[in-house]
Amino acid sequence: MKRRSKNQNTVIIVLIVLLLLLAVGYAAFSDVLSVSGTANAKGTFNLEFQNAEIVTAVGVNETGTKAEISEDKNTLNVSVVDLAYPGAGVEFSVDIVNVGSIPAQVNAVTPTNITGSEHIKIEGLEVITTDHPTIEAGGKCNIHFTVEWPVTATDPLGENGESTSFELEIEYTQGTGKEFEGSAKHEDDNIGSTPPIELKVNLAETITGNDYGKSINYSATVKGEEVNNWKVFYNNGKNVYIILDDYLENRLLPTETGLQQVNGKYGVCSKIDRDTLVAELITESNWSEFANGVSGATATGSPTYQQFIDSWNKNPAVNTRQLELEKPYYGSNNGGPISDPTKLYVQHTNEVEGCAGYWLATPYANYSYDVWNVTRNCYLINSNYYVEWYGVRPVVCLPTDITGTIGETVEI
Repeated sequence: MKRRSKNQNTVIIVLIVLLLLLAVGYAAFSDVLSVSGTANAKGTFNLEFQNAEIVTAVGVNETGTKAEISEDKNTLNVSVVDLAYPGAGVEFSVDIVNVGSIPAQVNAVTPTNITGSEHIKIEGLEVITTDHPTIEAGGKCNIHFTVEWPVTATDPLGENGESTSFELEIEYTQGTGKEFEGSAKHEDDNIGSTPPIELKVNLAETITGNDYGKSINYSATVKGEEVNNWKVFYNNGKNVYIILDDYLENRLLPTETGLQQVNGKYGVCSKIDRDTLVAELITESNWSEFANGVSGATATGSPTYQQFIDSWNKNPAVNTRQLELEKPYYGSNNGGPISDPTKLYVQHTNEVEGCAGYWLATPYANYSYDVWNVTRNCYLINSNYYVEWYGVRPVVCLPTDITGTIGETVEI
């Protein structure tokens, strides 16, 4: 029987040690880095009615007339009893309070389950969307609204029509608050970094007055030409409206309108009558090419007076006073509500030869031949329908379900 030499034994021991070292090294390369932590999401979202009362009442049964808040404080139940004559009515006051921790944007305070004659008027509820569009957490706003038999009414209220009742409900969505600005990314000396993930949101649910005037990457093909310069104009809570960022060259005016292309590159007017100008500007079929950039969109030739007022009143960046319907502000009187053109969020070019501003698609009530317009100096006035130096700025209504990202610009 042969005996192993000492050298052989030494080699075997060395091999065993090497194997052990390899095993340890393998374990080291297979190690796992573990990170643990917790995240807690917390927030409440709730508006409610508080402090409902009658401010004044004339010509009604004051005992039966009341405003009562429901047990859950989400509904205000209003009753007005025995309106005695045209001119009778009641003024109510109620607080809308944000008892949650999230800012809330009020879209409407809506009467439902209305009883009584259609001649009885409920007025003043729309102010919530102009004076207090957003209520911060812990904040409140007060509204006064009226229920009356108008003094101008000529028809009787009819049988059992001298009284009315209804319920008020608040329609609101999340308001603008301080937003998280972090980004998800990975950095490596050899690999580089990945861009932050941008999540698309429903624009009608997200865009606020702070976004009015931002550029949006919308593009339409009109008479074979790309029209791609648009700005965010208005959000009514259901649809976002965008407006051409400057006057439309009248060579792109739809031929279907029959409107006159006059006075250089931009002038548009009617040589027939005032109602023709207004009707052709708001007829969507005339302007369908401007809506071909997004499926489901519609377009008109200009914003209406009401759209302009609503848009202006919801823009906190420039709104220093409320414009009043059917009460024009002339530059010669008080400088106008938008006398500083640099603050107009739908700014247009001030100095354009032969173009003094753009039409609004609304007749002026006091004169049968006048139409509202916005001058190049940003005054809101009225002019004759045959004046040749006003242009148009088409408006596109985007579909309700359109999504995008909102930053310095809006991307769809």
